[in-house]
Amino acid sequence: MPLLPGRCRDVLDVTPVDPQLVVEVAVDVARDAAGRWRHPVRLHRTRPDLSAESVPLFGE
Repeated sequence: MPLLPGRCRDVLDVTPVDPQLVVEVAVDVARDAAGRWRHPVRLHRTRPDLSAESVPLFGE
C-alpha cells in the first residue's frame, strides 16, 4: 500500500491489471524501493498501432 508522495499520508491500494491498451506516458525518473514511480505519471497519448502483447513488460 504505497503513499502518494507530496500529497497526503493516506494509504492507497495498488491493483495490478491485465494490459489491453498501449499508451505513452511522461514520468519522473524517481522510483521508490519497490520500483513504483514516486511522482504522478502523466498520459501522453494512446498507441493504437501497438498491441499489448507486442510491448515487453517493464524491466524486461
